Amino acid sequence: MRCGLELHMQLDTGKLYCRCPNIIKMDEKPDYVIKRKLRAVVGETGELDIAAKREEEKHRVIHYNCYNDSVCLVDTDEEPPKEVDDKAFRAALEIALLLNMKPVDEFHIMRKLIIDGSAVGGFQRTGLLANNGYIQTSLGKVRIKTLMLEEDSAKRVDDNSFSLDRLGIPLVEVGTEADITDPNQAKEAAEKIGMLSKFTGKLMRGIGTIRQDVNVSIEGGDRVEIKGVQDLRMMPDFVKLEVERQQKILLIRDELNKKKAVLKKFEDLSKLFEHTNCTFIKKALIEGEHVIGARFTNAKGILGTIIQADKRFGKEIAEYLNVYTGVKGILHLDELPNYGVTKEEVAKVLKELKCDDNDSFILVMCEQTERSNVEFIIKERVEQAYKGVFREVRAPNHTNGTTSFMRPLPGSARMYPETDIPVVRVTGELVGEIITHLSQTPEQKYDFLIGSGLNNELAQQLLHNIDKLVLFEKVINETEVDNKIAASLILNNPVEELKVDSVINVFKLFDKGAFSKEAVPSIIERLKKEDFEKVVNDYRSVSTKTVMNLVLERIDYHASEIFDERAFGVIMKELMAELRGRVDASDLSKVLKEELEKKKLLK
Repeated sequence: MRCGLELHMQLDTGKLYCRCPNIIKMDEKPDYVIKRKLRAVVGETGELDIAAKREEEKHRVIHYNCYNDSVCLVDTDEEPPKEVDDKAFRAALEIALLLNMKPVDEFHIMRKLIIDGSAVGGFQRTGLLANNGYIQTSLGKVRIKTLMLEEDSAKRVDDNSFSLDRLGIPLVEVGTEADITDPNQAKEAAEKIGMLSKFTGKLMRGIGTIRQDVNVSIEGGDRVEIKGVQDLRMMPDFVKLEVERQQKILLIRDELNKKKAVLKKFEDLSKLFEHTNCTFIKKALIEGEHVIGARFTNAKGILGTIIQADKRFGKEIAEYLNVYTGVKGILHLDELPNYGVTKEEVAKVLKELKCDDNDSFILVMCEQTERSNVEFIIKERVEQAYKGVFREVRAPNHTNGTTSFMRPLPGSARMYPETDIPVVRVTGELVGEIITHLSQTPEQKYDFLIGSGLNNELAQQLLHNIDKLVLFEKVINETEVDNKIAASLILNNPVEELKVDSVINVFKLFDKGAFSKEAVPSIIERLKKEDFEKVVNDYRSVSTKTVMNLVLERIDYHASEIFDERAFGVIMKELMAELRGRVDASDLSKVLKEELEKKKLLK
């Protein structure tokens, strides 16, 4: 097994070729919508990329959601791009140097043809910034092949709609060589690259800001890219199951060739199911679709072969068909009778298609106008199996580690030079300046945390949560809050769900005594849904005079009924119910104790 990684990391600097801010919308209504129909064009090699050609064949009109505060004419491809954002360029260079990479002398931008709808102009701008780096893992060195600085793609809303808020956000793509030989090493390498990059403090935070693609191949197989692995904990599972899938595909290849299996011509079998009790076949016939089927000679048992977890080869064909036609599902002999299809109906199909004992068959429901394309796509996937593993991009299923076909693996035919943006020189002075201010390594960062007064437990927790580590450093740099208190509050509260500026402002107010330490968790929790000023005002500290008056009031209230050690606990409980979060508990306890002793109610 050989495995390589591609990590895509968003930079928190503003968009790459315009000066719009990075504002990711969730489910907000767009301010306006534009429409585009994208077409494939030849690349620099004069060839048409296979992935682009297949996307064009879908003849889709794409709708793009636009927002006034984060989308401009550059994003809609109605205005030429501006120069490369300097902050993003420097941040990408810093990441490259942390990965022991060699920056290029000149940054040349290319256009990468993408017409799946995720790039409104039909291409994505990308450029090589550094190469020849490495990281160390427990199983040896993993070489870093390239670091690309590119613009992120548009965010998919549904099959024919995208949101342009994400388009143009600077994206660093780090690609390793295929040096990874163990599934767990893949996870370790991804964690190491992500950790070093996050140490710069220049990556965006939140779900989807870092995306991993995993490339896997085995001897006799071919490179397959698993696109968008979000959960690092599942990366070993995806690698293991892809290895298993390729091994099974190779066995199926050998079996098909050994038995000389052939998928014959499709025939209309609708009449055989006129009285069927199979719900989805009955529904398809009512809606005017036809049931077509083809004999698969000498292929009995092959379509039912499990290739990955509980996934059969027949499912692999069905997913491929669905991507290109929208037709959902096929039926084959190895899984019948089932789904309401009876033994008698299976016998009729076998007879109609003239199947022998060693034969199988494929059934599919489609409209007559789709029939020729459906037949072509099914035959194409079967023919690929005769050759073995097909070079392709696959989508991950994070529930069980399986994958499904997305598109063919793109080639070099989709690249051609950018003509609107000048070359950027990477000078020795610039590299030297960045090296001078280079982020610390994990080992150096640990020493810094221990030196700042944190214990080993707090230091290790921060090292393994880079977002919170970056936030911790900002808090201690911008406030005088005690380092241990700052670390504890950041680690034990969901600060990652808030904007960084909001969290910093909470700590600044806490530092000035605006509210007590006990108030911080409640404030952070409420800020997820409520206005900043309203929440903070609810926890504003009360004056010393007010605290003293409340203490004396409570003591006088209870003086006639409590004359022993119970007095402190009862009164403290009542005061905290009224003042929690607005006064430090230890300070309140001290004042109450002193006043009780003065009145000789506490010995």
